[in-house]
Amino acid sequence: MAAPRSPPRVRAREREGPRAPTAGSDQVHSWTLVTSQALDTAWKVARGSVTLAVAFLVAALCYVRRMHSYLGRRLKWWIGYLQRKFKRNLSVEAEVDLLSYSAREWKGETPRAKLMRKAYEELFWRHHIKCVRQVKRDNYDALRSVLFQVFSQGLSFPSWMKEKDIVKWTEFSGIKDYHKRGSMCNILFSDAILEYKLYEALKFIMLYQVTEVYEQMKTQKVIPSLFRLLFSRETSSDPLSFMMNHLNSVGDTCGLEQIDMFILGHSLEIKIKVFRLFKFNSRDFEVCYPDLPFREWPEISLLTENDRHYHIPVF
Repeated sequence: MAAPRSPPRVRAREREGPRAPTAGSDQVHSWTLVTSQALDTAWKVARGSVTLAVAFLVAALCYVRRMHSYLGRRLKWWIGYLQRKFKRNLSVEAEVDLLSYSAREWKGETPRAKLMRKAYEELFWRHHIKCVRQVKRDNYDALRSVLFQVFSQGLSFPSWMKEKDIVKWTEFSGIKDYHKRGSMCNILFSDAILEYKLYEALKFIMLYQVTEVYEQMKTQKVIPSLFRLLFSRETSSDPLSFMMNHLNSVGDTCGLEQIDMFILGHSLEIKIKVFRLFKFNSRDFEVCYPDLPFREWPEISLLTENDRHYHIPVF
């Protein structure tokens, strides 16, 4: 049986073979190829640029971070240097409210904290002390507390001293304006080098007085009883041993002892009243160096919590 024959049109197309592509199709294909190649090239360029930019940005961030850290360290060093160079590092601070200071320093309900708060209340209500000046805690603080008040109050120098020997003292005692003396004290007590020179001068004044009294004792003259006590000790039987065993250490390894406070007051011809807060409710709560009621000497006041460190009460 013969196979079915194709329609005439189909047979004609088969005889003609495949048609050649038209000109329009070639144009579309060509543009598509060019566009694809252009996009591929652009993407490669863009990807390379982005990679380079990201690498540069990371490097820049790392550099900035390191530079920021370095500049931060240098800035911190310079700030500290300038503060030390130009900021007034007062060794006697400004006045603060007495009861606020007590509440801040002596919190809690321990027996000692309660005792200290009651002692401060006693100063506030009975002795009319309203404020306190904190003094730098070191082995010079007793000398610092005394000298600050001598200068800030404009007290006269001792009668036995010559004016030419104590130029700095006369600068203060000659100023009648309280605020001006206060400004000068702030300048003086922010100069550590000058400050320590004055403390060493005070120690020399104490030694001079001990030597004078020792010479009086040798000639059988009457001397204050506490000087006799001083010379009765093996470690201070004469001015040299007093200097070597006691006075030289003041400021370096120890502060003033009670007998040293007596000598200081006697040397400067002032009465140093000390409120010993840890002795509250006892006869030793308030003491005076020297305790010489017949002497009309000016009086300054200190307060201490332990007989080692002193602050300045403000009435």
